[in-house]
Amino acid sequence: MMRHSSASDPRDQRGAARFDTTLPVYIAGDAGSTQNISAHGVYFETDVAPPLGSLVNFSLEFTLHGARQRLLCEGKVVRTERRGGRFGVAARLVAPIFDGEERVALSPRGAALPA
Repeated sequence: MMRHSSASDPRDQRGAARFDTTLPVYIAGDAGSTQNISAHGVYFETDVAPPLGSLVNFSLEFTLHGARQRLLCEGKVVRTERRGGRFGVAARLVAPIFDGEERVALSPRGAALPA
């Protein structure tokens, strides 16, 4: 389930709407899960604590039209924090890349058609 989060704090510097969603994330051989995602970044929890400012490669998994998809990403770590026995990691997306290609044709009314 996805929920939209809007920042009410005027000091919030995010440039895109965030969506609260839980997706599997894989980084450095470790599994974790997202807490929220936007067009510019992602926040996830994992057992790995990458260094602040480092570039990290990770993948997100989701289902689209009944098929499992993997989004390969590169992100710059902008924040880490201890969250219980895990680490919360905020990363600004540098390069999202789909693993495989999904082509969906749309009808004039926006409905998906077989490609």
